[in-house]
Amino acid sequence: MERITYSVEIELAKSPGEVFDHIISLSKWWPEDFDGDIINLNTEFVFRTGDSHYSKNRVIEFVPYKTVAWLTTESIRKTDNFDWTGTIMIFQLTPNANNTLLKFTYDGVVLENEYDRLVQICDTTIKEMFYNFITTGKIK
Repeated sequence: MERITYSVEIELAKSPGEVFDHIISLSKWWPEDFDGDIINLNTEFVFRTGDSHYSKNRVIEFVPYKTVAWLTTESIRKTDNFDWTGTIMIFQLTPNANNTLLKFTYDGVVLENEYDRLVQICDTTIKEMFYNFITTGKIK
């Protein structure tokens, strides 16, 4: 395992407030089962994909219309016992004229042979799923 930082950015024809409100509606666009909320500092939430994937997370930064970050405090992918506890995921917003730049950063561990998979997941999640959610209201 190695610790890496990977970021992906998109520009949206929306205000920082609109983008932020969509980010904190995570349960509507993130591809996994979701329980909890990310709308306050120190709140906790859980992601699940059936019985194969579990992560518990805590909001560690919450600056309305600017930044949301969470820390994975427990995790397991049962198919290979991969544990990414300690990983931080960050959403940062920057106004740009009438648009907003959204930068998503994954700062955490990855199995040596899964860097390309991580890039693909991050890119698809932000550039396709989130982009479509905020521009059309639909995930696909």
